[in-house]
Amino acid sequence: MSSPSPTAGTGLSGGRRLFEGIGFDLGETLVEYEGVPLDWQAEYPTALAAVASLWAGSLTATQVEAGCAVLRGYNTRLLPRRQEVASATVFAELLDALGMLAADARALLEPAADAFFDVFQRRARAYPDVPAALRTLEAAGTSVGVLTDVPYGMPRRLVLRDLAAAGLEALAASLLTSGETGVRKPDPAGFEALARHLGCSPGAMLFVGNEQKDVVGARAAGMTTALLWRGDAPAPPWGQDLTWTSLAQAGSIW
Repeated sequence: MSSPSPTAGTGLSGGRRLFEGIGFDLGETLVEYEGVPLDWQAEYPTALAAVASLWAGSLTATQVEAGCAVLRGYNTRLLPRRQEVASATVFAELLDALGMLAADARALLEPAADAFFDVFQRRARAYPDVPAALRTLEAAGTSVGVLTDVPYGMPRRLVLRDLAAAGLEALAASLLTSGETGVRKPDPAGFEALARHLGCSPGAMLFVGNEQKDVVGARAAGMTTALLWRGDAPAPPWGQDLTWTSLAQAGSIW
């Protein structure tokens, strides 16, 4: 495990700051979705049923498969992309596939998104090591931000609902989503936008995430990187500067 450069920025170590700002990924870094698979596919039928129950009742097997096909097409675990797609685009196509797109389709998009994402969000909670780490950073006066890729164009208001469910409302003002930056990780533009949002230079920031795209994108933007690898298996060598299995290990940094 390598150590951050003393000139990387300004966390706390030996009474001095190492970083001006620290950025975090959200899902599976700060917040977990208990029992939800990473690619969401197993939950598609349940989520589609929740959407259909708003207007149409039950769906036929043909409608379910048509809806699943649309969702698979926008599933970045299956088909990674760098450009973000708006929620309205995703759900207009989804409702059309379900045969529910009417002349007043725009009025249907927001409740459809709410019903769909509610299936997943009801299981959002913060990891146990998160509150103490955030309190430490707040006490140290370190700027903290969050950069997250959203699934299926998920609107910001629903990401904020995740923060609230996890007890992390204090991060709302420092949150940036791929919907707002227009790009997805590992595009460095999102990380650069987070640095600007926090008033820091990328070279003075540490970014903490759990995926290769977090490491690659943050490094490309000039940030020091920490891979948070909560699993039992050995952490992969993705070029990260630091490797942690818990945020509790990060005390020497902040």
